[in-house]
Amino acid sequence: MAVTSSGQVSLADIQTEFGGSAPTALSEYYSGGSNVGAGTTDGSGNTIPTSGEIQLSDFYGATAFTPYQIAFLAVAGGASGGRSPNGDGSGGGGAGGMRTGNLSATFNRDSVVTVSIGGGGSAQGSNAKGNNGSATTITGSDFTNISTVGGGGGGSHSTSNSSTVDNGNSGGSGGGGGAPGDQSASGSNSSGGAGTSGEGNSGGQTIQSNILVQDSEYEDGTQTQQLTARRHGGSGGGGKGGTGANGGAVGSAGAGGSGGASSITGSSVTYAAGGNGSNGTPVTGSAGTANRGNGGGGGCNSSSGAGGSGVVILSVPTVGYSGTTTGSPTVTTSGSNTIMTFTGSGSYTT
Repeated sequence: MAVTSSGQVSLADIQTEFGGSAPTALSEYYSGGSNVGAGTTDGSGNTIPTSGEIQLSDFYGATAFTPYQIAFLAVAGGASGGRSPNGDGSGGGGAGGMRTGNLSATFNRDSVVTVSIGGGGSAQGSNAKGNNGSATTITGSDFTNISTVGGGGGGSHSTSNSSTVDNGNSGGSGGGGGAPGDQSASGSNSSGGAGTSGEGNSGGQTIQSNILVQDSEYEDGTQTQQLTARRHGGSGGGGKGGTGANGGAVGSAGAGGSGGASSITGSSVTYAAGGNGSNGTPVTGSAGTANRGNGGGGGCNSSSGAGGSGVVILSVPTVGYSGTTTGSPTVTTSGSNTIMTFTGSGSYTT
């Protein structure tokens, strides 16, 4: 707490705020001395004297708090993969959007940083696109708010060329495309969803590769052709580090895009990787890793994988860490920093 800004101030109040051992003298608290940092001001912005006359009232509203920056990692919830019918693949879910950096403020005492963690998209149990993930936010009155976009759901499969159910959804990273339609030999490719600039990448697309073959030739020279609809694999969902790989004909499925590495906790950890597409063989999609924002895998004739929930990590200098949090973050230290990992909504007060 800062020294009171009005009324009676005692030497003990100043010692409590700035340190020192009893018995103390006011002359021990010149600005730039051993107890009070150079340039320290009172609550009105007046610099505490560096020499000469000094009074108890010079310390009204003064604080020993040193302003600092807060580094952050914010990852939104990943999306689930799509689910497709037997014989055709579905797209993997896109990863949640990922952002890192410093919050745009030099924090003074009693600033509140509030975090909200995005959930992963739920597993898809019917033949349909995957479910998008939810946004993760970091908000407060003293800095520019941070928001990351949930991942886009993976595509499914429809026999119709005109259907869009095989296209991946856009998101922090886009979902991968599922197997395209069966009605033509080319031109009905499935598309991956777009990623959000600075947060992730697009999902892969699957190139339609059905075959037209001559069926009969008549005496008048006319011919008929027969369309052979080939099995196609789904494409991978996008990740922070790369786009999802493309699916292809004969059940060739695309892998999810790579994630992004961060060392904010003191060791390198990869977040926001895309989910894998399925290849048309019955399979239950793999779930994205919780608290990493990974996309879930595509399912075929069985449920897709759910997207992984998001996370917020804040890193502050240990000398300034207040210990005032809500939401029960995991608190660790690395070097000279204290790290708070939020897997559920909460706050930190500087």
